[in-house]
Amino acid sequence: MYEDLLSKLDDTYTLRKLEEMIKIPSVVKEEKELAHYLQGELESLGMETELHMVEPGRPNIYGKLKGKGEGKRINFGGHMDTVPVVPYWDTDPFKPVVKDGKIYGLGSNDMKGGLACVLNMIRAVAESGYEFNGELSFSGVIDEEAFGEGAKAMLKTEYGKVDAVVLAEPHLANEQEPTALGITGKVLYDIYVKGKAAHGFSPEKGINAVEQAGIILANLHKLRIPEHPLFKGNYSTLKIEGGYKVYSVVVPAECRFEVNRLTVPGETMDSVIKDMEDLVKTLNLDAEVEVKTKPPYYSSYVLDKNEPLIQVFDWAYRETTGKKPHYGYNSSITDANTLTGEGGIPCVHFGPYPGGSHQKNEYTTLDSLPPASKVYALMAAKFLS
Repeated sequence: MYEDLLSKLDDTYTLRKLEEMIKIPSVVKEEKELAHYLQGELESLGMETELHMVEPGRPNIYGKLKGKGEGKRINFGGHMDTVPVVPYWDTDPFKPVVKDGKIYGLGSNDMKGGLACVLNMIRAVAESGYEFNGELSFSGVIDEEAFGEGAKAMLKTEYGKVDAVVLAEPHLANEQEPTALGITGKVLYDIYVKGKAAHGFSPEKGINAVEQAGIILANLHKLRIPEHPLFKGNYSTLKIEGGYKVYSVVVPAECRFEVNRLTVPGETMDSVIKDMEDLVKTLNLDAEVEVKTKPPYYSSYVLDKNEPLIQVFDWAYRETTGKKPHYGYNSSITDANTLTGEGGIPCVHFGPYPGGSHQKNEYTTLDSLPPASKVYALMAAKFLS
């Protein structure tokens, strides 16, 4: 039934597109050139495209193919941005190197490899003339490695109203790298402690904001962390600042610190703030404490295994690999936190081999590219049948 579609998959095309994308630097905040490259490629495959300027010089790129009749809408894609170059690469991170069954380069794995496989799938649909109902679309978004502004902007467009999203993130859905049926959320506490200045030789006349903040930090283990059968929430202090900028013997009147908090389903921004406020109240501090939050914020979510998208993925994965996919519940953040957690769009993560994301000498394996393209093609065909 899908033989002609699958016969049009071209793994040499996938590798060529991946090499071309590695050569285009798209470090977070510098995604524009890659967006224009993808626009040209999508248009050459017959897609109607749209650049969506999220921030000055930082566009999302969308594309769509309409089917012959009414039906569901499925979107494939992911983020265009990469992390900055980390030290000690053995090669130029912007020059693809194929060696020992791997392709090296910044973004080769996270996640230009997956985007190249999506392009291969779209090309196969276009070349085969495969008939489908509904709409097949593509999204390349900015800023996933920072504040997730691209996915948030996408939610406000027609592409934020699709029935399902396939994120081409490097998740193999095997036992070692299960694909996520749910992900924790995140809140970043931004806490201000207001004391009273005094001469440092007479500290009893003041209220030391740094020391008062230290009491809170020393008692974070008492912070309420709700239990959940699938996830474990946690906290981690990321930053503290207070005291003089130019040396002076003054009791610091101000201190602020940031605490990262992973949240589980059922928690809200208000409940998380209240948890910290309740802890502070028990400490009977002399200083005034203001509990705020700052971006980024992400919602947690859980998908049912019976969700139609998951059922289609399960089938396509088995057809491609001859094995059942493995699912998990992750303590991480992806654009699915926005698209699913906030937008309610079912998302599945699947893509080529996860090799050294956010590390030097990032790579993906060549033999993991063809199965990803095939899974995408089968998913698109089945979902839109």
